[in-house]
Amino acid sequence: MITERGLPPQNIEAEMSILGGILVENAAIATVDEFLTQEAFYREGHRQIFKAMAGLCNRNEPVDLVTLSTELARMGALEEVGGASYLATLVDFVPMAANIAFYCRIVAEKAQERRLIAKAQEAVRIIYDGGTLEKAVEKLEHAIQPAIEKRSTAPVGMGEAVRDAIRRIEKRYEAKGDVQGLPYGLPALDKATSGMHSGELIIIAGRPSMGKTALGVNILANACTSGKSALLFTLEMSRVDIVERLAAGHGIKYQNIRSGQLGDAEWSKLAKVMGNIYGWKLSIDDTPAIGLREMRAKAYRQKREGLDLIVIDYLQLMALSDPKISRVQGLGEISRGLKQLARELDISIVALAQLSRAVDARNDKRPIMSDLRDSGEIEQDADVILFPYRPAAYCEQCKNRTDDARHTYRVHQAKAEIIIEKQRAGERNISVAACWLGEYQRFEAI
Repeated sequence: MITERGLPPQNIEAEMSILGGILVENAAIATVDEFLTQEAFYREGHRQIFKAMAGLCNRNEPVDLVTLSTELARMGALEEVGGASYLATLVDFVPMAANIAFYCRIVAEKAQERRLIAKAQEAVRIIYDGGTLEKAVEKLEHAIQPAIEKRSTAPVGMGEAVRDAIRRIEKRYEAKGDVQGLPYGLPALDKATSGMHSGELIIIAGRPSMGKTALGVNILANACTSGKSALLFTLEMSRVDIVERLAAGHGIKYQNIRSGQLGDAEWSKLAKVMGNIYGWKLSIDDTPAIGLREMRAKAYRQKREGLDLIVIDYLQLMALSDPKISRVQGLGEISRGLKQLARELDISIVALAQLSRAVDARNDKRPIMSDLRDSGEIEQDADVILFPYRPAAYCEQCKNRTDDARHTYRVHQAKAEIIIEKQRAGERNISVAACWLGEYQRFEAI
């Protein structure tokens, strides 16, 4: 505990140097704002002084001993911070205003250390109070994540931005038309989208039995086969079900796997397939009704070991952060969180989603953007939206397995397309033809 080891981490001299630096050079507060918030200061008096300084700067008023004393008196905090005499010591204390960024880094690090200690103590209390290990670990992960993240939020000048753009264009040129991101595994789809790019949120949406889970599993298999590292959150199926689907995708009839009625050749092939799958860098989490916060923690933990792709099956089954908010609002928060997570981890996130029944009531069954169930902000946050569509799912003749001069059951069953409804960095409202192999739960190129 803190009381056993003295005061929490702090550096009062650095805090005084920051405040004194602002008094000497008002423009320095812009540098401070890049590193610190009011809460980063350990001493409460320093928090009040910084708050008063920020208020003066926001009103375009000078920050000096007179104006600062007046502002603190108006706030009723002048005596609390030590009076005008203490403010005068700040001016005399600062070594050099030019070093203010260095002092800010010291104060920010001490503030992070205090937050880490506080969260660790909360985790200890949870254990002593009989709470679950999961809750204690969650507290620790929330403290550790900000400490290990390395994100630059400083604005970038046009010179650097142009150089980055040229480097990316040159890299594309050198690829000679090859897929730039992770391939979907369908050449026509890869050509139309240039693959899945880091930082992108990709939504695959469809009605039941359209093959959205199969497409998600196909994408996983394609990524893992090429040596990429992936994480699957499956909220609807168990991890064993997923492995069976992965095996079927390698040319073993899914129904035979489900029934266990495999011939000698299929058993031999299954053994070989399972041996290959065993070596994949794929982790499967089948926690039901997982929430965004828990998913985020697990993704960060996996990223430390290597992570290129996350697939979520499916969006509407995720738990909301607050049961009191509407489903639309809750899913909007989830989609925004997933988009942010994709950018923070610099990976692709593929989230499967359910379409509403509205599509079933129309004569034209091809899905459109507004069919996204509880869509909220999903269509806004997504970089790419794909609709797998199989017309045979609505065909009465296929339901009856009719074969005649006008209709061939197996041919119609195999017809499929992937509709690119949205693509932030490319052409939209286009369709890519595919072949649906239902007995293997797989989409293939035509």
